[in-house]
Amino acid sequence: MSKLGRFVRLDGADQRLLLRAACWLAVARLLIASVPFRRLSAWLATESAPDCIEPEPELGPEPEQELLRRIGRAVATAARHVPWRADCFPQAIAARMLLRRHGLPSTIHIGVTRDEGKGLSGHAWLTCGKTVVTGEMDLDRYAVLHRLPDREPPAADSRT
Repeated sequence: MSKLGRFVRLDGADQRLLLRAACWLAVARLLIASVPFRRLSAWLATESAPDCIEPEPELGPEPEQELLRRIGRAVATAARHVPWRADCFPQAIAARMLLRRHGLPSTIHIGVTRDEGKGLSGHAWLTCGKTVVTGEMDLDRYAVLHRLPDREPPAADSRT
């Protein structure tokens, strides 16, 4: 089945979530390319950001774990299909912005590991509580260098 066919078969809420994820991946890529890390990390730890697509309708009585899974899946799916580089750090940023819409605090973790023959390798992942939302891959290999927690719990967006 074609990519468009799979997208059309999604329900409306998942289509909007996927589009919102792609939008935030674009914003994240632009921020990473144009803002020094010190300023970007300060912004990520403190600022609420406006949504870049129309508000999502009420998602219904989903358990939080299901919401975290849906957001992680939407960001990973969008990242595979956008025409720009959307690796782990932009995915963590995009997922954080999506979680903020629901009033859920999260932490971006940035770590490094030594890969044989390649030197140091970096990775970023996002957690919400104890749940890894994006970037879950052999995390015990990475030494955490930096954490970007939400300093204040975000308020849930009343439009969702």
